Amino acid sequence: MTMNILLITLSCLLTFNSCKEGDKTVNVKDMVSVTYQPTDEIFPNPERGFYKYSLIELGSGSGALSHSQISAYRSSGISLVMRYFYLKNFKDKPLSTAALNEIDKDFETARRAGIKLIPRFAYSQAQDEPDASLEIIKQHLDQLKPVFEKNTDVIATVQAGFIGSWGEWYYTTNNLNNAGARREVIKKMLEVVPKSRTIQLRTPAYKQEYFNRKTALTSEEAFSGSDISRVGHHNDCFLASTTDYGTYINPAEDKAFLNKECLFVPIGGETCPPDGVDPATSTKAQNDMRYLRWTYLNEDYYKGVNNTWIAQGGMDNIKRELGYRFELISGEFSNKVKPGGLFKSHILIKNIGYAPLYNPRLVELILKNVDTGEKYNVQLDIDPRFWQPLENEVIETEAGLPADIPEGDYKLYLHLPAPEPALYGKPAFSIRLANDNLWEASTGYNDLNVKINISSENDDEEYSGDMIFKKI
Repeated sequence: MTMNILLITLSCLLTFNSCKEGDKTVNVKDMVSVTYQPTDEIFPNPERGFYKYSLIELGSGSGALSHSQISAYRSSGISLVMRYFYLKNFKDKPLSTAALNEIDKDFETARRAGIKLIPRFAYSQAQDEPDASLEIIKQHLDQLKPVFEKNTDVIATVQAGFIGSWGEWYYTTNNLNNAGARREVIKKMLEVVPKSRTIQLRTPAYKQEYFNRKTALTSEEAFSGSDISRVGHHNDCFLASTTDYGTYINPAEDKAFLNKECLFVPIGGETCPPDGVDPATSTKAQNDMRYLRWTYLNEDYYKGVNNTWIAQGGMDNIKRELGYRFELISGEFSNKVKPGGLFKSHILIKNIGYAPLYNPRLVELILKNVDTGEKYNVQLDIDPRFWQPLENEVIETEAGLPADIPEGDYKLYLHLPAPEPALYGKPAFSIRLANDNLWEASTGYNDLNVKINISSENDDEEYSGDMIFKKI
């Protein structure tokens, strides 16, 4: 029995965990262990979930995003708006300054309301309505580059658009539905959309054609800023037919490609009226979205399909699991540290959503003095875009406290904010974890339910590294 206790204690010391022998807890010196409870609550998070559809015909003098309307969307649990910018008035000429200002104003409205946009640009809304020439498209993209750069923070992803009716790359009056024209538009879009953001193409074949490659992205290529790592996918006829009305050439092969590919790039879109051969049931929808790593979906179209999912009882699951959903499982933390001392933590987290993150995101720990409210943070060298669906991930931290930190008790938080200065610290753009009693709505922090005592009387080791909590 003595030997068993010794082995358990040695194991705990090596992993700085609390351990159990039967019902007995063996505590490691100055460490505290927490188990977190999951929640089924449906709540919004940035860049994922159901979106609202909205359009504007630039140069018409009307149709600007309404702050009150999209603020209401945000209050109802929507964090994305699919924004169609129709360029009918500019099919044969440059975009006017007024039109560019209209686009810029929409992005600012979204920023104030806590929403991100999925922009798509198009010239026509009917099969026989003219689109623009390749020369005009490229000119317009060059004009849009400064707008994209200025508003990168509130761009979720950019759908390719521009070619054909509705920007869907099919019906075209300018002979643009061919490999050469598609190549020119993709190349120009990758030049003008900021490297931290993706573009999305209408079918897997378009990406395979452009890069002359049928194999999916690898983890080594992911998020590198290379062209191939920045091209995702959208499907505007999800579950509509065996091929989703031409989205897939070989459904089994194309879906297997997306299953791997969309671990590193976003996929989303909308349903449309199904052909009736293969019903778009709730179960099929959930299975396909899980397999294909879906991040977002149109809430308003096609209502016939969406209403079926409600009737069949699957809609709440879909609302919860579209995109990422991060759930804390457990954590072990230093709970007695001296100024200038070493703080350790070991946090287990799981992504139970359909998809990973696809845009850059910070991960940081925050200490907050329970008496004064004074706060300190440390940004961790972790890329949460690699927290993949249904995988457990470990956030391991060794960091130092500043030598001059005031003594006292501190609460510890996990914070996943947007990295852009204009959004950092805004709760609407920070990630909420799927656990009971963690979310602090006023700050966008997740309370780790642990109290850290900082005192010069604590007997822990000095920290000698360069990862140190800083006052904020």
